Amino acid sequence: MDKIIIVGHKNPDTDSIVSAIAAQEFFTKVLGKESKAYRAGVLNNETKFILEKVGVEIPEQIVAINEEDSVALVDHNEAGQTFEGLNYGNVDYIIDHHKLSIVTEKPIFCRMEPIGSTSSLIAKMFFERSAEMSEACAKLLLAGILSDTLNFTSPTTTQEDKELAEKLNNIAKLNIEEFVGEMFNAKSSLEGISLQDIITLDYKTFEMGKSNVGIGTWETTNPQSVNVKKEQILQALIEKKNVDKVDHMFFMVVDIIKGNCQLYIISETEKVLAEKVFGAKVEDEIMFLPGVVSRKKQIVVPLTEELSK
Repeated sequence: MDKIIIVGHKNPDTDSIVSAIAAQEFFTKVLGKESKAYRAGVLNNETKFILEKVGVEIPEQIVAINEEDSVALVDHNEAGQTFEGLNYGNVDYIIDHHKLSIVTEKPIFCRMEPIGSTSSLIAKMFFERSAEMSEACAKLLLAGILSDTLNFTSPTTTQEDKELAEKLNNIAKLNIEEFVGEMFNAKSSLEGISLQDIITLDYKTFEMGKSNVGIGTWETTNPQSVNVKKEQILQALIEKKNVDKVDHMFFMVVDIIKGNCQLYIISETEKVLAEKVFGAKVEDEIMFLPGVVSRKKQIVVPLTEELSK
């Protein structure tokens, strides 16, 4: 059997981790291929809660791969989001719900759809084959959908996500509202979270035209718990911008309950760009964006359109 290494993006979120674990079950049980899920960074508190709740071990950290290894990328494909040392020649599979950003030198298996989560895609792959899924796998995939769609409130949510979640819960048998509440409380917790963790646990870089843009996100039920650290966060973002050598750096504090975002603005460069793109004013280094909760659809897309002109 082929050996397949399955891994999500750096600074992994819940969808990235659980989709890798669920993909391992799919590749092994359904396709008959030897596979193993890995992680490409430290887990956030929400993901730790979910894995503990379901009784699943945290995947090993990916360190290096062998020349002959086959790699499956889940929940990402951009070069800036992959683990260090990846040779794209080893990539044979991509399962993702983001834009396609790479060119491959050979034919590969690629499953991409405009859907709310990669967990949704992997659930579809099971259901399309009428393949048996473990209860633990169903719980993980359901958690991935609920996390990435913010309990179906994100504009990235599709009707299919809701239908897949319902089918998964026929197996998982969870009280969804209770489970989501526990998930989001864990997501919002700053226990054991350093200032560096706040800005990097859900941080990605994006190619936008000729520019590279770093965007961090912190989703919470209590934005004020983050805002009290605003000055320290702004300074840390300035330092990260310099270290990462990106052209622009932004940070979103997303209020899960009220469905809005506070966009941290670190310099005049970001201020000019953000006011042009989002049409709002910056006050005390923060731009308030009502109704904006999705980095992928509501922040990355308009920024990319502007920077690609």
